[in-house]
Amino acid sequence: MIHRIGHIALRVADLDAAVAFQQDVVGMVETERVANVAYLTCNERHHELVLIEDPAHRGYEHIALEVDDPADLERIARCVERVGGRALGGVYDGQPGIDRAIRVRSAEGHVFQLFHGMREVPAPPAGDRPIKFEHVSVKVRRPAAFERFLRDGLGLRFSDRMGPFASWWHCDADHHGIAVVLSPRVELSHYAYAWPDLNALGRVADRLRAERDRKLVWGPSRHGPGNNHFAYLHDADGAMIEHCSELALMPPAGDYQARRWRWDPTTINQWGGPPPLRFLLTGYPIAPAEPGRPSWAAAPVADH
Repeated sequence: MIHRIGHIALRVADLDAAVAFQQDVVGMVETERVANVAYLTCNERHHELVLIEDPAHRGYEHIALEVDDPADLERIARCVERVGGRALGGVYDGQPGIDRAIRVRSAEGHVFQLFHGMREVPAPPAGDRPIKFEHVSVKVRRPAAFERFLRDGLGLRFSDRMGPFASWWHCDADHHGIAVVLSPRVELSHYAYAWPDLNALGRVADRLRAERDRKLVWGPSRHGPGNNHFAYLHDADGAMIEHCSELALMPPAGDYQARRWRWDPTTINQWGGPPPLRFLLTGYPIAPAEPGRPSWAAAPVADH
């Protein structure tokens, strides 16, 4: 079964600029670069973020989910096809940092990489950086169908719902690994990093201003669903990053109880007003997905 959110892969216009932003503002560390692909982490996992240089196809390439056993890859792919999704080819291996993987796509186009076996790397040098890649939020036109894809196809479990507009789903102790938002456009809303506390979010905002002369899109504040602090900003390519702390834990690790929230500004923002228009209109498109082992996922060439 799926036991954690793994990472996200994004197609970017300028790889060096995208990596520099993640290093300078977020605190990520580059562990490997193969041709036009950079792998970044903030802990001892080989990567929590993949950046692929592709100026012609700006967008997100996939959301990665880690499974317990290699046999789960094909089994989950079959479950996905029973709820309207489809597998993008078969299981492949040889991608830097992971042993085996398969990609699947929902009916509306969101792409997930199921993988097994993340390689460990030496711990990054001491620094102000995230704990881990934490979750994603995706926009869909048909939430009920996508929720069936998450529940019956991928095996995620319900955490929260806010009227007809949003729901939250988990695969481990974290309150959510995937959030679902009703939208006229099918795209990525944001991806998120976990931080130790609210002060860390403030330091990210300080670096955003000092290093890029930019301000936050929204926050800092606290969400109702998940009870986490948040601060949103745009990365170098315009994709939105949420920086989080104190995300609630689901039982048995924590005591957060799944619930249904009403739609009003205080639900999603416990300390202030409704989300700004800039937040609501931000979206990162889905990049074209090739079947089978993606061409960018090349193994490094051995030195002779």
